[in-house]
Amino acid sequence: MTRRYLTTKEAGSVLRRGKAVEIFLGGFDFEGEKCIRWASFTASGDKVSASLWEAFDQGSEDYIDIYTFDSPSGEYGEPVKMVTSKSIESAANQLGIKELKLVNSGVIQDEYNSYFKSHT
Repeated sequence: MTRRYLTTKEAGSVLRRGKAVEIFLGGFDFEGEKCIRWASFTASGDKVSASLWEAFDQGSEDYIDIYTFDSPSGEYGEPVKMVTSKSIESAANQLGIKELKLVNSGVIQDEYNSYFKSHT
């Protein structure tokens, strides 16, 4: 079995290579609708930028592309919140994220798929 989650050191290495890492944060209700939330992290120079994303939970067994789900804020393609910090840990803290289950960009869909299967 392969390991899905990155250590913060590994995630920092991914960011230094110009790639992104993400964290799936689970579900929540918005005006009676099921929604999901995740965060993405990128690097710019010696800073880490983090974006908090929210979307309606529009997935199915055959469709897990969370990047295309509609946003409850009505701003498609825009994060709910953005922060810049000196590290992944401090950026996550600013977004209220306590547990760092970091994955490479794109693997977030596997995280969503696991969540979807456990909530249907």
